[in-house]
Amino acid sequence: MNVMLLAAGEGTRLRPYTLTLPKPAIPFLTIPLAAHSLGFLRGIEISKLVVNTFHLPQKIHELFHSLPVKCESLHFSDEVGEILGSGGGIGKAREHFLGGGDFVMMNADEVILPKDPSALNRALEQHRKSQALATLMVMDHPGVGTEFGGVWADSNQKVLGFGKTAFPGSHKGWHFIGVLILSERVYNYITPSGPSNILYDALTIGIQKGELVQAFPFECTWFETGNPKDFIAATKQCLTYLTAEADSFQKKVLLQTLNDFSSEPIKFQKTESSYLMTSESAKIESSTTKEGVFVAGKGSSVGKDCRLKNVIVASGAAVPANTEASDCLFL
Repeated sequence: MNVMLLAAGEGTRLRPYTLTLPKPAIPFLTIPLAAHSLGFLRGIEISKLVVNTFHLPQKIHELFHSLPVKCESLHFSDEVGEILGSGGGIGKAREHFLGGGDFVMMNADEVILPKDPSALNRALEQHRKSQALATLMVMDHPGVGTEFGGVWADSNQKVLGFGKTAFPGSHKGWHFIGVLILSERVYNYITPSGPSNILYDALTIGIQKGELVQAFPFECTWFETGNPKDFIAATKQCLTYLTAEADSFQKKVLLQTLNDFSSEPIKFQKTESSYLMTSESAKIESSTTKEGVFVAGKGSSVGKDCRLKNVIVASGAAVPANTEASDCLFL
């Protein structure tokens, strides 16, 4: 199975951090966000992995060369001059997918914890049987139609359209989690060049021409990490799973991903005032106080008498002595 990971975005809502690192390289639970996307793909054998770039392209190259990516070959599709969007990005990379059959596309910065580890394989099976143009992996979410647009489908999960407003004949609006399976017929509906959106342009045209686009609902925990507030909140929720005594499906998925992508042991601890996650080689002075969420990556250090609340310290980063900080990342 060939896979396209979208890593070209500028991560504007997560600035200033994404001025230093592209969002897929930002550390989430001590490992890059891209590792969590790769963790979601662990159930399939990847032949060709294609990653598109635009913002800080060299750092995306370095990131994926540094990760233990399980694929037969790794390729980059570098976008220069303008960002091409999800549709345009696939369009530019068409040479990698034409002749290769169905392929998976997903964002390179997703944290998705499926209840059923075989969910992606089941979606692939459904896609092949139906011979759909596209199969979108979706979840139930109360924000569909209010906070953000949805995937509007009939009672048989046939997709009628996309957006905040329900489509006539739709049974339910689903939240698209950023993972879809595409037939290479999708190239019949993608413009040869220039930016476009895979949903609102290519798949919408396909639907209008009678193509089947279907939703694949499944149970999962999905996290919004697009801005610092949501990023910290997602970190805290994941640490509640990791420090809990119960073996929830969320804990199992997170531990497996950390095991696959962490290069050293990690310790989790819950106190009365904090959730702590520290890599084995992190050096934290005992006089430092930590509240809320605290994560320290490989080779990081925190000096004496710091006062930290909801702070994430990336691998190799240093927090000087006497620092007082809250709700932030040190990269």
